[in-house]
Amino acid sequence: MSALDRLKEKIETWKKRLDELEQENRELREQLDRADEGEFADETLLAELAECQNTVTALKEDIVEKDQEIEEIIAKVEALIDG
Repeated sequence: MSALDRLKEKIETWKKRLDELEQENRELREQLDRADEGEFADETLLAELAECQNTVTALKEDIVEKDQEIEEIIAKVEALIDG
């Protein structure tokens, strides 16, 4: 398996994890939305939601960075092939 294939595989794994975290985030938001108004919000749930949001943000930034790195690698490979 080439380095490019391994990078693509890692990116796909990260994207899958990001999708999972976004789904978990949506579920937590739905739980919060269903909570009765005026009722004390569950601090644990709020903390988990904040953690998920932070993780999703970090993973999105990481994917952008990795996509740029992959594009650079592809450009170098193409230059080697054309050269």
